[in-house]
Amino acid sequence: MNVKAILSRLMLCLWGLLAVSSAYAESVIIATPQQGVGIAVDVFDSPDTPGDKPSSTSMVPFRPTGLYTPVVQSFKGKIYMFWSNNNDQSHIYFSTSAEGKSWSAPKPLAVDSILGDVSVTVFKQKLVLTFADAQSRHLKTISSEDGVAWSKVNLVDTALHRAINNKPVVYNGQLFVFYNENAGKAVYYVTSNDGVLWDRENVAFQEGADTILNLVPVVYNGNLWVYYSLYNGGQFARTYDRARQWGVKKDLAGITSKTFLNSATMIGERVFISSSSNTFYSKDGLNWSPYFSKSFPGHSAYPSGLGVSYAITANDLTADNPQLPADLASGLSHTDYATFAWRSFIALNNAANTPLPANRGVGNPGSSFADSGKASSPLASSIPLLWQTFAHRTELFPGDKKQQNPVGGPTRPFASDPQYSYIKFPNGAPLASGASYAHYNNLDEATQIGQNAIFFPVNPPKAAMTMTGTDYTPSKDSQILFEAKANHVVYEYAKSLGSYPDHIVLPDGAVEVKAAWRKLADIPEMQRKRYHTATVVTYQGSDDAPLAHNEDYALVALHIIHKTPNYPTFIFATFEQQDALTLPDGTSPTGLYYIANYDKIAYPDSDNNNLPVATFSDGNTIHKVTLPKRDVADSTLNPPVYSGSNGIHEGQAGPIRVVQPQTIYSEVTAVNNQVKQLMNDSSEFNNSVWKYYRLKGVQAIPSSTETDPDYYLANIMVESSQPGIQLFRGGNSFPIPKDHILTNTRDMKNIRVPDYDHNIQSQTMGGCMGCHGIAQSVLKQGFSFLFDAIKPPTAKPHTINFVVPTGFRNPETVGYPDAGTMQKRAMKYSLSLEDEGAVEKTGTQQPNTSKDKGEN
Repeated sequence: MNVKAILSRLMLCLWGLLAVSSAYAESVIIATPQQGVGIAVDVFDSPDTPGDKPSSTSMVPFRPTGLYTPVVQSFKGKIYMFWSNNNDQSHIYFSTSAEGKSWSAPKPLAVDSILGDVSVTVFKQKLVLTFADAQSRHLKTISSEDGVAWSKVNLVDTALHRAINNKPVVYNGQLFVFYNENAGKAVYYVTSNDGVLWDRENVAFQEGADTILNLVPVVYNGNLWVYYSLYNGGQFARTYDRARQWGVKKDLAGITSKTFLNSATMIGERVFISSSSNTFYSKDGLNWSPYFSKSFPGHSAYPSGLGVSYAITANDLTADNPQLPADLASGLSHTDYATFAWRSFIALNNAANTPLPANRGVGNPGSSFADSGKASSPLASSIPLLWQTFAHRTELFPGDKKQQNPVGGPTRPFASDPQYSYIKFPNGAPLASGASYAHYNNLDEATQIGQNAIFFPVNPPKAAMTMTGTDYTPSKDSQILFEAKANHVVYEYAKSLGSYPDHIVLPDGAVEVKAAWRKLADIPEMQRKRYHTATVVTYQGSDDAPLAHNEDYALVALHIIHKTPNYPTFIFATFEQQDALTLPDGTSPTGLYYIANYDKIAYPDSDNNNLPVATFSDGNTIHKVTLPKRDVADSTLNPPVYSGSNGIHEGQAGPIRVVQPQTIYSEVTAVNNQVKQLMNDSSEFNNSVWKYYRLKGVQAIPSSTETDPDYYLANIMVESSQPGIQLFRGGNSFPIPKDHILTNTRDMKNIRVPDYDHNIQSQTMGGCMGCHGIAQSVLKQGFSFLFDAIKPPTAKPHTINFVVPTGFRNPETVGYPDAGTMQKRAMKYSLSLEDEGAVEKTGTQQPNTSKDKGEN
């Protein structure tokens, strides 16, 4: 790094300290009351370092004296702090901050009556406060969608038990509130699926002769932990798992304050807890070490409340060796999920470490996200990005039997040279003169999961028109190609399989990516610096006789799916290069279009006289889109949509102009704008390609509610057709059958929650998660379609002891395919080729949920 770059980075970090303050990507916030003065807020932006010195300290003035413990919650781009006062039974007080340093003046929130402390979480995109009624001592809640307007107070029936000590937490897609009575010997809880209607009271666990002082719940490492203290000074934990089973009582070690446990939170791979004004951390939930202790000269410090803040800062964009976030807390707003997505994108787009292949999947410790995006940087052009060195799907499940374990997984080490093996071409397809497989991007998919072929017009916005103006064969337009890859966690899992499991359960930390690319030579030269580029492998000729070439391609989209301990249904994020629908001037259309491998659409669960309507929210407005009519071809459109004429094959329909409904959520837009502003303010991004990429959306919570954030998550480059995949929900026929009818069963339940083994309820999810949910609920492949490449040996009626081959049959070649070729591509996995009936039922057969509990 030269001196100018070093000075630039130092100035940027200084600017970050002054303007962005102390709320870094992941920060621990400790709020401690000082009687008669206010609440001291200490922010620690290095959670992995013991907190001797906070990154910032501020004071929220609050003069009234009284006993209270503040609570801290991140919500829609702000940090909220709530507290009550035992001398005021009519109000809850709160203050807000954009970054954790500068806080608003306290404001009162009138409630009917309150006794004791207030607690907070986020559920269903709402702030939810819980507290006890001063008269009945029963549980009460109040909620807000924006932190300004609040609902009426809701009284929750807690049977005969008082709920003075209560704490909410979100787990298994439900809102839990735990509570105990003063001098009680049991912990109770109630649950809700919507925050309004509550199930009856349940007993979590009981102590024998010991009296419970108070409790603190937190979701950590995939389990719900309830920490509690006893009047005799004992401190313990019990866990509640996804099977809804309580674990045994376990002692806590290392917490020196043998008194109340006030608050708990988690960040990354650590959990934090406060006792009095002391905060401790743990890496296993049981053994604790001191983190921070707060004191005031001449005054007693009262119990500390804990919280976390998630943000993208200048430091994140320029720090060397950015790390993939390990996990997220539960009970968050969509802003926090969008931040998680951007942090994942930043980490995965660091340069890979060298030498390769020894460092596949490892980031360069001396490089940053800013470095990898510099269009003129030799590093950016010569070294692949971290995610590019992930295992390609054909490395995960090679077609060469000599490289397969007993179930078809890999045997080679993850850190091996790229090798793309297919069933028909075990050693790789033939190479064109001068071509090589020594490249980490193998673009062997030429359709959107067999549904569509998608193209950029070379003469925008004219779609595929020849010189005569009547032939729409896309012979010269720029086709988008795809690839699917997996990280070392997925690879090692596949490698370890010694027998065929009943169902796939990928380990925590599993990451899969799908990338979309377009040919660099088809992009005007002045626009090429707006793209990350790479030399890739493509295939010319026919699918039966492909010839591998090396060409320069530009990245136009990147899907990222990531399984974490607290999010077993994966977090789905997708990024787009911003020139998909408009040229760099921001107004002229590109004319992006697709040709569908169907000419009719069926909606079996809809009235034949009315087309289904997709309803969704952008965070401000509810939008409705009527789905396409049943006969796709329509010569009255501009451009006209043909089928069986004008260069479009029979059974297909096109060209169909890609449109973008208003599905991008306001909180995603806000995070995008924040990141863009940070880049614009930094000289290190003057020539960066990353300025032209944006988060399209993120999904973390399974749902059947269309208006939930990013319900219809889709990438304009990867999922372009309505209702095939852009406004997908339920299930589709897959592959498209020989009658060329796409059947979209929109009410099909497609995802088991919280996971396959512990199904409490099944959801009709939309978008990326809904599609991958079919791989979980129907195919039993743990959200990964890649695992459809391995299947148990099958005896076929026409062949004695026929064994289904494992792997991927062949690469897909560049060019406009006919209907038969596209159908074969959809049946690219070995199961599909040998058992078409099973595959065609994938999108239409509803999983058996008769045994599901809590079905809604």
